[in-house]
Amino acid sequence: MSSFNLTALFWSGMDEDRKEHISGEATKLGNLRAGDSGGMTKTGDVIGGCHRRAYLRSFTGLEVDPPDADSLIMFELGKANELIWLDKLRRSWPGTIKQEEEIPIKWTTSTGVNVTGRPDTVLCDSAGKPKLGIEHKAICSIWTARDVSFEMTPKLKHLMQAAHYMWKLDIPYRLVYTQYVNFAIGADWMAKMFPASHPLVEPNEKGQPKHVMPHTTVYEIAFTKEGLIQYRLENTPAWTTTKWGRDDIERYYEFVSAMQERKALGPRPSPVKADGKKASYSDCSYCPLVDICDKYENQWEKWHDAVKKQYNQ
Repeated sequence: MSSFNLTALFWSGMDEDRKEHISGEATKLGNLRAGDSGGMTKTGDVIGGCHRRAYLRSFTGLEVDPPDADSLIMFELGKANELIWLDKLRRSWPGTIKQEEEIPIKWTTSTGVNVTGRPDTVLCDSAGKPKLGIEHKAICSIWTARDVSFEMTPKLKHLMQAAHYMWKLDIPYRLVYTQYVNFAIGADWMAKMFPASHPLVEPNEKGQPKHVMPHTTVYEIAFTKEGLIQYRLENTPAWTTTKWGRDDIERYYEFVSAMQERKALGPRPSPVKADGKKASYSDCSYCPLVDICDKYENQWEKWHDAVKKQYNQ
């Protein structure tokens, strides 16, 4: 078996999995996705997900940022994360558990476009009635760990997605972050963000921060009486109420569903965090479409043609 190429076998399987994913995406063309959740305020500001990318994915089938080999492996951890949690919850939850296709959501915008989604996990009673929804996210970056487990601020896009499912399933929700590896704290300037005295930080022999250790961080998600999204660490008393809610999620999807008819790109997503503070970076800075958006802002036809040309559609 010395000539046996296990690496090639693995990547052949990965390629088949990728083809299956692309084939599945094609069947959803024309539907907006809960996985692309975002919000649009009354004044027209966009927060959370990018509506332009959501439009392209749903109505042209275009994947703006197709994953490379490294990203595909990272995505597999996201899938495995859900399976690990499912295995443990099946051992402890007394009722039934439903996932994805077993408990989908679906609603229709005023323009007649369907919005669909598949929740990660929903805990149900013994009769199958939903009781608690769970949105899973794997922590694959020390900077994500900093945001969600040290600064105690969930990612806004993740929060909007969980709130979207919570709205349509009408049940309490949890947003769960899980880190499976040690993240090295490799520079003195990082120590200011990850102090050695923190319970999630492993110090070295000199008492200096060495690693951010594997852990889970769980947020409770709820709506206020006015429909605004609020969050808090699980089993803690203080809620943080955001500026956005159900109406903003619905407004976002209504806008995306009508973009082509109106030939309207809308504004760039605002770089804002869940707590309302300005984010230190903009998602646009890392987007493959940034040059096209810069050049053809508010020029629908030219923007659309340039996107097609860039992706050879």
